[in-house]
Amino acid sequence: MKVFYLIKKSLIISLLSLILACGAETIAAIVFIPAFTATWPVVGGNGYSFSIQSDEEGEESGEIFGAEIDYPNDIDGLENPFTGSFNGLDIEFTVTRDDDSKVKFSGKMVPKSNEDHQIIRYNLSSPEGNIVLSFD
Repeated sequence: MKVFYLIKKSLIISLLSLILACGAETIAAIVFIPAFTATWPVVGGNGYSFSIQSDEEGEESGEIFGAEIDYPNDIDGLENPFTGSFNGLDIEFTVTRDDDSKVKFSGKMVPKSNEDHQIIRYNLSSPEGNIVLSFD
């Protein structure tokens, strides 16, 4: 009788351990903390890029700032500043151009994997169209 009780107890403990282990992975997958600060080239942009910075890198959400560099339609070639925010993999920011017009970009950051949160690409859209930021 005592052996049956020990087997039953061991089985319950094993089952609970398995449930808790799977639950921990699920929680870790929901809380996504990206690593993304860099100067990102626009794919096919011939020097056009975005310098994306954050004082809150390593957090799940926060504010970003930076500059749009070598925008193809800029005559003087100055950098256009932007500010915005990120939440998990969602990102949005508004660029202020030389003529004081504002362009809002929004989209998703694409990580290397669920385990490696290094960002490898941004898929962004704006009223000017879609762009991809990537080192590839």
